[in-house]
Amino acid sequence: MSENAHRGVLVLNLGSATLKAARYDGSSLSPDREPQALQRIEIALVKPGLDPGTESQALLIRAIESLGLRRAPEWVGHRMVHGGDAERARLLDEAEIERLDRLSAFAPLHQPAALRLVRAVSKLWPHTRQYADFDTLWHARLPANTRRLAVPGAWHELGIRRYGFHGLAYASAMRQVRRLSPPIDTQNAVLAHLGSGCSLCAVRDGHSLDTTMASTPLDGLPMATRSGSLDPGALLHLLRTGRFDLDTLESSLYHQCGLLGMSGLSGDVRELLASDSDGAALALDIFALRVAQGIASMATRLGGIDHLIFSGGIGAHASAVRAAVAAYLAWLGIDLDESANARGDARIDGPASRARIWRVDVDEESEIASACATAIEPYET
Repeated sequence: MSENAHRGVLVLNLGSATLKAARYDGSSLSPDREPQALQRIEIALVKPGLDPGTESQALLIRAIESLGLRRAPEWVGHRMVHGGDAERARLLDEAEIERLDRLSAFAPLHQPAALRLVRAVSKLWPHTRQYADFDTLWHARLPANTRRLAVPGAWHELGIRRYGFHGLAYASAMRQVRRLSPPIDTQNAVLAHLGSGCSLCAVRDGHSLDTTMASTPLDGLPMATRSGSLDPGALLHLLRTGRFDLDTLESSLYHQCGLLGMSGLSGDVRELLASDSDGAALALDIFALRVAQGIASMATRLGGIDHLIFSGGIGAHASAVRAAVAAYLAWLGIDLDESANARGDARIDGPASRARIWRVDVDEESEIASACATAIEPYET
């Protein structure tokens, strides 16, 4: 790695509800070991997913001031939700930014805001290189019978296929469990990333085999404010009523559905768990049921589960939700240790469980730092 790598590195992880930022010593970045952040922060977004360019600039300034950055970093690494067919992290030159901009229609809640942040960095530090790691990379080698959706070939060529998302979280979850149980790399695992966005992933021999999200991060499980999978005929009906145009329907699917829509109260599981309303109880029950059904589907794809891994704001921190999901999966041999689950231990399966069950806090920023550092080499030789 070049001498410049010994200067600081900044990683920006813009999600749907927060900006997480971390700084690293560039000389410590290596694909052979997990990066250790020197400092990290998390900033809640005032208008999640909707910040205009001027607010992106202010958000960046707030992040670097909070991290105490005194000068431009050697390079900046970004999380990008949709990388299309990319199979590695990439340099964010103009051609790559244009390519990612064309993919924004598949991730309107995330991609445009992340690209605005890239442009804010360019404005502040015009000579600093920027790189992107992609949530879709983890699923880059999905088998054909998972990748292909039930649509005509012409649609497939237009990008209507299964890409999968949450790849950075999945990579981090696997890395953490691997330290505790190395055989996981030769076993079957179902990863349940449950937060503002939610998805499941079936992993065999350390590689993604199936996942619940398809072309967009709107698909699959119900989420905090996103609908998850819906009958496409119902969406056509809503359009035909004349009460929705494309923009209002898209906004509603991303911001007014999911736990918020079902409960009529909130998309925040903490608020729903604290509520005694029937709507909150029903929303939580539906959520747990859909997650359990999805896990059973992933188990079918794998032919069994050796490991079940919970992560994300809900998966890692809501013991009651984990318990509710496990209760629906008792027939599959999933059994929680109630005390370990309540304490939030790393391993939370009971003695009768046929699968090991884990609870992890993922570190997406370190995954970004590692992947982008590896991607730098071709551009510096």
